[in-house]
Order: sequence, then structure tokens, then C-alpha cells
Amino acid sequence: MTDNRRNRRQTLLRGVALPILIFAGSGLALPAMAQDTPAGTDAQAAPPAVPPARTTIQSPPAATPQTAAPGPDAAAPADEGDIVVTGTLFRRTDTETPSPLTVLTADNLARAGITTAADAVRSIASDSSGSIPTAFSNGFGAGSSAVSLRGLTVNSTLTLVDGVRTANYPLADDGQRSFVDLNTIPNATIDRIEVLKDGASSSYGADAIAGVVNIITKKEITGLQGTAEAGVTQRGDGGTQRATLTAGFGKLKEEGYNFYVSGEYQHDGAIYSRDRGFPYNTNDLSGIGGDNNNAGSVVPGTTSSAIVAPSQQTIAGNPLSGSGLTSGLWQILNPNGCAAGQNQVTGPDGVGCEQNTAADYGQIQPEQTRFGGTAHATVNVGDDSQAYASVSYFQNKVVASGTPNSIRSANPVNTLSIVLPALLSNGQQNPNNPFAASGQAAAIRYLFGDLPSRSEYKNRVLRGQAGIAGKFGDGWTYSVDATAAKSWLDIRQDGYVNLPALITAINTGSYNFVDPSQNSAAVRAALSPTISTRATSDLDMIQGVVTKNLFRLPGGDLQLGVGGSFRYEAVNDPNQNAAGQTIGLNQFTAVGHRYVTSGYFEVNAPVLTSLEINASGRYDHYSDGFNNFSPKIGAKFQPIRELAIRGTFSKGFRAPSFAELGGSVVGFTSGRPPCSLQVQHGATSNSDGTCSGGSSYNQPYGFGFQTIGDENLKPEKSTSFTGGFVAQPTRWLSFTADYYNIRKTDVISSAPLSGDALSAYYAGTALPAGYSVTLDAIDPAFPNAPRRVLFVNGPFANAAALRTQGIDLSAQVNFKPTDDLRITSRAEATYIISYKFKPSADSAYQEFAGTQAPYVTSSGAGTPRWRGNWQNTAQYGPYSLTATAYYTKGFKAVAEDQFGGTDCTTSSTYQGSDPNFNCKVNSFIDVDLVGSVDVNDRFQLYFNVINLTDAKAPLNAGNYAGTNYNPTYHQIGAVGRTIKVGANFKF
Repeated sequence: MTDNRRNRRQTLLRGVALPILIFAGSGLALPAMAQDTPAGTDAQAAPPAVPPARTTIQSPPAATPQTAAPGPDAAAPADEGDIVVTGTLFRRTDTETPSPLTVLTADNLARAGITTAADAVRSIASDSSGSIPTAFSNGFGAGSSAVSLRGLTVNSTLTLVDGVRTANYPLADDGQRSFVDLNTIPNATIDRIEVLKDGASSSYGADAIAGVVNIITKKEITGLQGTAEAGVTQRGDGGTQRATLTAGFGKLKEEGYNFYVSGEYQHDGAIYSRDRGFPYNTNDLSGIGGDNNNAGSVVPGTTSSAIVAPSQQTIAGNPLSGSGLTSGLWQILNPNGCAAGQNQVTGPDGVGCEQNTAADYGQIQPEQTRFGGTAHATVNVGDDSQAYASVSYFQNKVVASGTPNSIRSANPVNTLSIVLPALLSNGQQNPNNPFAASGQAAAIRYLFGDLPSRSEYKNRVLRGQAGIAGKFGDGWTYSVDATAAKSWLDIRQDGYVNLPALITAINTGSYNFVDPSQNSAAVRAALSPTISTRATSDLDMIQGVVTKNLFRLPGGDLQLGVGGSFRYEAVNDPNQNAAGQTIGLNQFTAVGHRYVTSGYFEVNAPVLTSLEINASGRYDHYSDGFNNFSPKIGAKFQPIRELAIRGTFSKGFRAPSFAELGGSVVGFTSGRPPCSLQVQHGATSNSDGTCSGGSSYNQPYGFGFQTIGDENLKPEKSTSFTGGFVAQPTRWLSFTADYYNIRKTDVISSAPLSGDALSAYYAGTALPAGYSVTLDAIDPAFPNAPRRVLFVNGPFANAAALRTQGIDLSAQVNFKPTDDLRITSRAEATYIISYKFKPSADSAYQEFAGTQAPYVTSSGAGTPRWRGNWQNTAQYGPYSLTATAYYTKGFKAVAEDQFGGTDCTTSSTYQGSDPNFNCKVNSFIDVDLVGSVDVNDRFQLYFNVINLTDAKAPLNAGNYAGTNYNPTYHQIGAVGRTIKVGANFKF
């Protein structure tokens, strides 16, 4: 090629690159977190030939050369410069396989101020709806953190440690979806995190539909090194302390072995809603045009100040036998009125109290304590093999508080018609019943404010892994790995009310409802004993891989790899409320075990120097009774050294979880009855199709879905396609763009026809087969009107389908203006073109992208179309300063699967009375700033300002995981500016 032709080609590529960089710098695109240029390399020095296009410029970590991860990604020691990439069996000289891959190095994470695997993985742009934040402590997966690539929920992203599976969190998200808890991954020894954003069931089997997160630990550490860090929010709460210490000895190259031990500790203090400003400390949004949804704002309401109304008891001695009707107005039980801090309210149904439960009990961040240790040994066996063994123990404890439990509940026993009798069991008049003299029972509404609600989740994970890898003969390699992992989750819960004890307390008058402060500790302990349960999960696995260079092709050796694995997995999540004697304690269970036998292969064919074709496949047999074959084919075409075009096509699957096969779960959401029912309870029908007014029966309320497992469920199936390019027009610039398209069928849904059942009930038609509804109590104001639904009961089913497509973008600039100054800029972004969900075979696809949906799989976290981050680092001698911006685009605060549509003027929005209020959740940008100085070769000081601008989380009243904000995307906006300082040392 002539110099003129080469110059024209590079000029053309730069002309394409500049607009993309300008777009990335606009704040919509942000970092692929690629690894650094090798130390000492002048990024601006022009080499004789431009290297092959790649986004991940490899740089060996300071402690160890780049080495293979054990497991399916493992291989024997090879020539220096070879690496192993997640998603392939073979060693490579670069990371640019046909599949898109993001690499988060320990160095990049440190520059961003990220110290945990959970924060690292959940910071990437492709993590979307269904992701689990630790802050969502009232969810089914409370106490955990998990990633949801492509928004396909946590059960479609496979998380590996050193290329091998580990035990799942014992509790399933929403009682259905299994996942690995990122909070129990040791962090001090992480070398890098590889995120494969492509279907990978052909390599790893089930659950890799959306992609794979592979957390790779360091193979070699020498000397003594550690970290000490402390921080606090600008408001003086949420204090954090972190410490790590690692010691190792032995050099693999020189002495043939390495051994290290590592320990770490982290504590994050609780943050309460009352310590934050409006609107995170209240459910009263009337001052800005919304509704007042504080507890008790509409009479009758339920607060820690009991209110009563005259009623009837149909069975003597049974407080649960109230008629559900009242014959008079509600009144405050305590003659002195509402408790301190509460306001008296009056309505057509009587008098009550308004309580700001968000301020009194709400938490923005639970208390979290994490600690653990790792011991790791690596030994060279002869000249061609290497063995390793590792054992780790990690404990994560999350303590969360919440709103006290109510005397009225529908789960698991219906106490909605509970009454206080006129006479106690000894024949005396009931002092808690002001209507006792007239012989009337008293209907009661009450929160047990003197029984603090507290939940403690302590998850302990013990994991051992060992293996050997090597090469033999002419072009042969092998690896064998074995692992055993177990998770123990101890759950301790306080504040729940024991039903038999409550009945006794009501009948004997031992509990003082008039003035609960007078209750003794003994009375409270009898009424609310601590509930302690344990759930466990297990995974034992052995696998082996053999690869061979078969023969030479024009582009290199044709490689063949074959492997097999056998694993045992089990979950024992017993029903916490099996006897049904604890009011309000949700019932969910999953118990089971199975064996999985797998065989897999991969062929890599460098057909030409410019064309690489890769094919793989895997067959899995489950003892549950189903089998699956997952194929994949990919290609990378590199017409010129500066440009590579890549694409893949794959099939994948997700095996039904134990909860879906034989468990049960009760989940809750909130909403209003349809307008047709509201009218029958006194509402006025407006010209725009909405309703207003009427009895308190028309206010937003919580209702549940009870789902039962089905052992005949089939696996979910997926078809995935990716296509894109990698460009590196100069040594200091690289960028990528990849399109993805994923289609899932036979999606397992919890009671997929629940919406149809609701509609059928309210329309007065027959419910779908296998479905039933449990109705709410009678509306005393309109006792003859139809009742609203309290529960929809139905089965898990392979009924749904999902289609999503989008684009991933990334760019990296790395240059050195002077000998002392280095500038690095990285950006990555994901744009979701569409996210369509089909609840059942007979329903139409619903578009979720850009809305609050999906509620059924993500707790209303929403599906923002754009997510991204942009990291800029300046290094000058011993000084370093990094700013990382995170962007989440706004979305509509409505959802078709929750509010019946995405048009705010016609949907039944959460706020309801004004359909235009909070119709849009605004975009959110926060910036983190990290600075450091190398005092000497062994000591570094650093600071980290998280949410530098103290950006506020946008109002999101429809999200029930947080008070008026979205903890999945905007958690730091509720926490506020946080400052941390620390030191790293090594000897």
C-alpha cells in the first residue's frame, strides 16, 4: 500500500471518529473502562505500523502478568502476551472476539472511586431494569445486590468468579428469579471484571441469555499491601469505614509458586428519610400539585394512633369475626387525640390522624457490614502446567428498618374485619373499646408503633476452588476445575405480630391500644416474638476442557476445544410463615435440588488473516427432565488494521428456578380500582374518562398476586444477534458501536393472566381457568357495592415473550501531551431502541422502553432509553485527578403493565387526581471526583467526592422501592454529596 493511500484511509477513519467523540462528550455516551496503555508507552509516538483495532489496550497489572482465569476460560500457561477472554475456550493475543466485551480493570475502578464488585457491575451502561440495589431492602431479595444486563432481569445474567459458577443468593427476587449476590464477592483481590454483553449459553449453559459477568481475581500477589478508608455524607450521616490487608510471597516465574491471604472489612451506616429534605421525607406531595398519601390523610386511615368505629362481632370470643361494617363515624381512640407529631384530620367518615410514616420510619440506606477473607495458592507443575487452589469466606449483613405492621392484613390470614369486643374474656367491659357500654364491638385501624419493624439479613458464603491447567504434545492444552460453594442466609425479623398472641391480648385486654406507651416489655415481647429463619443454597461443580491446534489455515491455526461439566445445585428456602400465625409476614418458598450434565465444543477458524469465524455449542441435561442444545456462531472481519467488523448469532436458554417449579410466592403492588368501580363507591366520572372523589375505598391501595409453581414448566428460550465494529484509527483513539437484538420466548411469568383476571372480575365475566380472586373488605360507606380485589391467585406459566434491541457505544482517548502529563478519556453508553413485553399468548406486545415499566420484573424501576458514563483522568507526575459522570435519561412515570397505558391523560397514574403530575421522571446526572497523590513508591493518599454537585434524585412518585425517588438509578441523588478519604500502602 502506498503512503498516499494509507493517509487517505486514515483521514477517512478520523473523519468518522471525530463526530462520534463529540457525541460521546455531550454527556450521552460514557466508559468502556478499557485497560490502560502499557506503562511507559508514549501514546502519541507513532509506531511503524498501526496496531490491530481493539478497544481493550492490555496492560499487565502491577502485581502479576495477565494470566488466564480458571474454568471454561482457562488454558495452560502460554507465551507471554496471550490472554484468555470470557466467552471462549482459547487463548488469544487480543480481547476482540466477535462478541462485545467490556473490561473493568482494578485500576480503572480505583480511579472511579468504585470499591465493590456490586458498584462496579451496576455502574455499566447496559445494566438496566430488574437490577437489584442493596437500598431496596424491602424487596424479596433484600440484603443483596445483582446485575440485570439488557434489562432481562437478574436471572438472565450469569455471574462467574474466575470463570466458574458460584452459589446463588438463597432468596429469589420476587420469589421467582435466582441470582448471585454481588455483595458477597471478595473485592480486595479483584484483578478485573469482564462483562460479556452477548448470549453465551453455548459456552456456559443456562442463564447467560443477556450476557456474563466474570469476576477475575489476582493469581499472584507479593509483599504486604492494604487500604484504609473512611467517609461520611455532607449531612453527617451514612458514615463508611473500609479496610483491606493482603500479604503474599513467592514469584511464579522465579520460584514457581505464589501464596497470598487477604482480608477486608466495610461498614456503611444507615441513612433515614427524616434526615433528607422534601420530597424524600414525606408522601405528601400536595404542595407541588400531587396527592397527599401520608398515612391516615384520608379517614379512615391506619397510623400508630388507633381509630375505632362502632361495629358488630358475629362470633363471641373471636375478634376476627367482625362484620366488616361500621354503624357510626370513626374516632380517635385516645381521648388526648393524635400522638405527638401527627395531625388530626376530619372527613365524611369521621376523625383520624395523619402520620408522616416516611419521616418516622423510612430508610434511604440500610446499615451494611461486609467482611471476609481469601487464601490463594498457585504452583507451577513442571514447565507446562500450573495448579491453583483458593478458598474464600465472606459475610454480608444488612439491617433495615421500616414502617410498623398493621393490625389489619390480608396475608396470610385476613384480619381486615378485626374488632375489639365489648366484653373481655373475664366478663368485664373492654377498656380499649369506647362503645363497650352499649354492647357494640369496635372496628379498629392501627399501626403497632411500639413494635419497631427491623429486618436483619446475614448472608455467609464459603467457596472453595481448585484446578490444574497445562499443555502437552503438539498444540494440546487442558484444564480441570472443581468448585464447591455454599450460602447460608440467616434472617431475623422483629415487629411482626403473632396472631394467636394478638387474639389473646385483645380478649384479655393486656395490650393497651389507647396509650401504647404504657405497654410493658413483656407484653410487647409476647405479642411480637423475634422470627428467625435460615435459607441455604449450594453449588458443587467439576469441569474439564481440552483444546488442540488442528491444522494451519491462511490466517492461523484452526483450533478445536471440547469440554464437559457436571454440577449439583440446591436451594432450601423454607416458608417463614408456614403456620400462618404471623400477620403480614409474606409467604414464599423454594425447595429443591438437581443435577446438570453438560458437554460443549468450540471451533475457531482464522480463515484469512482478515477473517475469523467462531462456532460453539453446548448440550445440557437436567435431572428435572429437560434438555437443551445452545449453538452460536460469530465472525470478525478486519479489512484494514484500523477497523474490525464483528457479529454473532446465538440461541440460549434459562432453566426454571426451584421457586418456579415447586414454590409459591405472594407479591404486592399498588394502584386504584377502575373508574367503573369507583363510581359505584361515590366517585364522579369526569369528561376525560377519569374519576374523582367518592369514599376512601377509591384511594390507591396495595393488592397482591399469589403464584404457585408448576413442575411442568419448560425452559425459557432466546435468540440473539449482535453486529458492530471496532475502530482504532490512531494509537491514542479507539471506539466501538454494537447493535444487539434479543428475543425471548416461553418466558416464565408469575400468574401471567392476572390482568385478564382483574379485568374479568370488574367486568363481571368469567375468570381465566386456574385463576381466582380474593376480595377486600366491604366498603362501609357503600356496603352493597362490588368489592375491590385484594389478591389475584394463579400459576407460573410459559406464557410471555420479550423482544429488545439497542446499541452500545464506547470510545477511548489516551494521549500524553508532555512527558509528565497523561490524559485518558473513556466513555460508554447504551441506547435501548425498544423493549417489548408480551404478557400472554393472546395479548399484544407492550412497549416498555422509556417508561416506568416493567413493574412485574423490576419493582417499577423503569427502562430509561439512555444510560452512560464518561471518565476523564489527568495524571501529572505523582498526582492524579479523575472525574466520572453518570447519566440516566428520564422516562414516563407510567407503565402499561401497571397503569393501563403510557398516556398520562388516560392512564390510572399513581398520583391519580392529576394525571399530568409527575408524568415524566427527569434525567439525572451525577459526577464523582477522585484525586490521589503518590507520596512515595509505597504510600498513596486519595480522596473521593461522590455526587460532587450534590445532584438531587428526580421525583419518581410511582416507584415503591424508595420514597418519591428511584433507588435503582438515582440512589446517590437521595443520599447526597459524600466525601471519603483513604490511603493505600504496599511493602
